[in-house]
Amino acid sequence: MNFSKKIQVGARSISKDSPTFVIAEAGVNHGGDMGVAKQLIDKAENLILSNIQKAPYQKNTTDACETQFDMLKSYTSVYN
Repeated sequence: MNFSKKIQVGARSISKDSPTFVIAEAGVNHGGDMGVAKQLIDKAENLILSNIQKAPYQKNTTDACETQFDMLKSYTSVYN
């Protein structure tokens, strides 16, 4: 499989010659605020591919057959 050496994120081109581009993870960025956590999950719905597998450490502590997307979405229903 060949990957492009240049990708487009919105109006930004990202390549080895581009300025640094930071991608933030929403993991614990909610600071314990459930409202913020839910907003981060809602935003993730537009950003996460629905078929991405979980990381090995997540599979060890949650349903291993579930995708990243399904896991995150399940958190909103648990806390509603």
